[in-house]
Amino acid sequence: MSARLPGHSISYTAFIATVQDMGGLATAEEADRAAAAVLGKLVGCLSWTTAQNLIGCLPGPLRRRVRLRSFDSSMCRFAPQAFLQQMALQERVGISRAAQDTRAVLWALDRVLPTIFKEQVHAELASLWGPLTRQAR
Repeated sequence: MSARLPGHSISYTAFIATVQDMGGLATAEEADRAAAAVLGKLVGCLSWTTAQNLIGCLPGPLRRRVRLRSFDSSMCRFAPQAFLQQMALQERVGISRAAQDTRAVLWALDRVLPTIFKEQVHAELASLWGPLTRQAR
């Protein structure tokens, strides 16, 4: 998948297929659920401007669901384990599954976000991105 120009969203089908593939998820529905949960928590960890840029690049179905999420400055922004615990509670899954889903969505974002937005997200989530994506791809 190629990066999109600012203001142009990525394909929903392609993004969900990427999440499904990267996370080894059995169905597109699982990938959709994981994407919505992770992205919803992720945008709450970003500054308003960066969150809006990220949301603007998301496919329509995800964009609408993620926009409804609240923005907070919780410890999840700085603590990978807190992020995963929140994801596990939200998704009603174990920590390892929450980590798998989170990695899949973050890796998919790395593949599809325009470079400028990817750099913004990485900069703001520097304490999260590396620890949450570490594992052999």
